[in-house]
Amino acid sequence: MQKGKIFENGYIASEEFPEYIEHFLYFPRSSDAEMAAEQLRARGWSTKVDLGADDRDWLVLATQPARGDEDLEDVFPEMEDLAAKFNGFYDGYERPADSPDDFIQ
Repeated sequence: MQKGKIFENGYIASEEFPEYIEHFLYFPRSSDAEMAAEQLRARGWSTKVDLGADDRDWLVLATQPARGDEDLEDVFPEMEDLAAKFNGFYDGYERPADSPDDFIQ
């Protein structure tokens, strides 16, 4: 990844954080989603709150700045706890592919 690279989600790579990790959290009420998003923004993450694909639950799409060598073993339970705190659930994360060869065809 290159410094200054702009990803398809709008994330702009920096020298310190050349890539990102996207986390998916779902909540039954928009107010719960907004409170969870606020806590994630306090961590320095960017968030987007929108109605989920099921047209029922609210999605918090949280973008975590990343170095590329993060161990997500601790992050997963933190996200599960945050979601549970606001009556929601954590549905995992995605990382960008390093090169077109990394994509599953």
